[in-house]
Amino acid sequence: MPSRTAKYLCRQTERLVKGGSLTPDACQRIYFFCGVRPGTGQWRTFLIPVLFSLGLLSLVTGALFFVASNWADMPKITKFALTELLIVALAAVVWWRWYHRAARSALLAVGLSFGALFALYGQVYQTGADSWELFRAWLCVLLPLALLGRQNSLWFCSWLVANLGFQLYYTTLSLSFVDILSFDIFVHLPTTVLCSYLAALALCLIFREVLALRAIKHHPESWLASRWFSRLMAGFLLLLLTCIVAGNMSGWGRDIPLTLITGFWLITLLAGYYLYRYRYPDLCMLTLGTASLTVTGSVLIMQLFDKSYDVGDLFLIGCLMALWVAGNGALLLHWRRKLYERAPVDVAPAELTELTEKLLQHGLLNQTQIQEIQQHDHSSHLPWYLRLALSIGGWVAAMIILLLLALILYMSDLLNDPDATTVIIPSLLLAAIAGGLLRTQGAGKHHIGLAWAIAATCGLCVGVFMLVEPDGETFILVSSLCALAVMAMVMPDRTYRFMAITVMTLLLILSGHSLTSLYLPPVSGLCAISALVACVMIFWLWIVRNQLNLQTGPFAEGVYPLIHGIPAGLILLCFLGINAEFISDIFWYTPQFSTLQLGLGGGIAAGLTFSALYQRVVEKTHLSLFTLPAAILCGAAAVYAPGMGLGLWLLLMARYQGSQGSLLVSGGFLMLYVSGWYYFLGVTLLHKSLLLLVSGLVLLVLTWVVKKFLPAHSGGAYENQ
Repeated sequence: MPSRTAKYLCRQTERLVKGGSLTPDACQRIYFFCGVRPGTGQWRTFLIPVLFSLGLLSLVTGALFFVASNWADMPKITKFALTELLIVALAAVVWWRWYHRAARSALLAVGLSFGALFALYGQVYQTGADSWELFRAWLCVLLPLALLGRQNSLWFCSWLVANLGFQLYYTTLSLSFVDILSFDIFVHLPTTVLCSYLAALALCLIFREVLALRAIKHHPESWLASRWFSRLMAGFLLLLLTCIVAGNMSGWGRDIPLTLITGFWLITLLAGYYLYRYRYPDLCMLTLGTASLTVTGSVLIMQLFDKSYDVGDLFLIGCLMALWVAGNGALLLHWRRKLYERAPVDVAPAELTELTEKLLQHGLLNQTQIQEIQQHDHSSHLPWYLRLALSIGGWVAAMIILLLLALILYMSDLLNDPDATTVIIPSLLLAAIAGGLLRTQGAGKHHIGLAWAIAATCGLCVGVFMLVEPDGETFILVSSLCALAVMAMVMPDRTYRFMAITVMTLLLILSGHSLTSLYLPPVSGLCAISALVACVMIFWLWIVRNQLNLQTGPFAEGVYPLIHGIPAGLILLCFLGINAEFISDIFWYTPQFSTLQLGLGGGIAAGLTFSALYQRVVEKTHLSLFTLPAAILCGAAAVYAPGMGLGLWLLLMARYQGSQGSLLVSGGFLMLYVSGWYYFLGVTLLHKSLLLLVSGLVLLVLTWVVKKFLPAHSGGAYENQ
């Protein structure tokens, strides 16, 4: 993936394209020079580890499921031989390619395979050992491998296995599934044990942070300099502390309040504020602490009026919570301006200067354009974690606004005989306020306007639902789609438009499916819904290819919401297929998701193939030789499982965009979808294991093909040296 410096600089060149001081073609050349747009050599560097890792993962899980599927028929020695031969083969790869990138994936697979070996031993011989002893033995193997491998993934597995082993050791009480999800399991631990566990988590975090800060100072290229593991550890620690402290405040936890843990929570927040605000600025850590403070403060506000059910008190609770959420969001934006008012986010000034000088030497930027980039106030760009926190806060504030609106309507006796006008008119007033706030300057006002816009949209959808007949399912979908389209055009906010386009994509295909099922025969309806999905895919890929040219047009602000919102809506549709039974249980309605999934898979395959053929035949780009086989393979996977083909293509799109966030989301979606689809697949465990083994072999063969036929170098590009 491209460096943060290259990604930041290319984002600034997009602003020059919008302003007219840089042409889209020149910006595209800068993208290729900086490595944000990959050449053939960078595609090779990206695809080999991705395909190899997915192939190894498929082989390991397929081998384990094959042993499990033949549990009764297979001899004991054969079960152990297969598992141990897998470990030996992976160890041979590690020894053979120690300095190669493949050894990192193979070493991680060795660590995971040992867990399966220990589980197999316990199941075969029925030793009577508890589950936590399996994790203890597994940890004893993972720790030496982590010390040997020096990679964050193995240390993360060790940390995760240690936490699971500890939790299994102390889960002797009969707890419900809800208690486990709400972390109530930790409240039932003895006080000394609970405090010791939290202290151990804090010490692990401190030790990891000391190593990371030292590496950032002396060896910035080291694996220890990566920040994601430290942030994950801090997030888990704050999650536990927040659940315990909020449970004590609300009375859901112990009968005796744990004042010691509450004090530890306060000390953690204060120490984190001092460390990450003044000594080693880290906005992500400050965001985690602010989120913990927001949740705990909201619980405290509700407890202040615990015994009161008066309308005035409810109104006061809503106002206080809205102010509390808005105040914490404003605090985060203030820190964002103060911490990064002179330096870009996670960008070293020396690297930025070096890259701009190279662009100047190659004639890709002139001195005037470089000065314009340097003078730009980059504090308006928010990191993804801050945007996520503010978006969640916007949804919470929107629900509070709707609650306050309902209370006002109740006090004015307008809810005694409610109709659509009662809801639609106040929602339109909220929309007018939101539009005014979103058109003003300032990130804080924008996110307040986002909350009002979300509330107005929810109110309009409720009003539309009240306006139509209860049996008018198709009309409800179409009316909601039209309302969202109007709101997306009116509200000048990128985050809101992304949410609106996501829901619009979902409603558009659901509406088409509902209409075709009513008025067309089954085969014709399947073809029609496939054509609709194919058109959506072709439109999305056209926007991706021409996004720089569209930045100069009148619809520039809608480009990125469309690029990210359309695949997000398709992702939701893919999840609908594997969770159809769960949705039917909630809504007492059984939609024909099988037809929708067939149409979705066929449409994704057709859209990918047609776009790749158009790029190969008409546009004749140099990457069409790569994109056409990739589209055919992803399309074939989509026909079999829509989310699988879409997830693989999204991984490629993440590299094309040079976005690490999109890569993380795409990989997470692919893993979640495949896990859910695989679990509900209506075949035997033996066939599932064979499917995984064949998939793993195919992926490894594709790795060899990429390594054999894609050139290692694509020319004199910068390529993030």
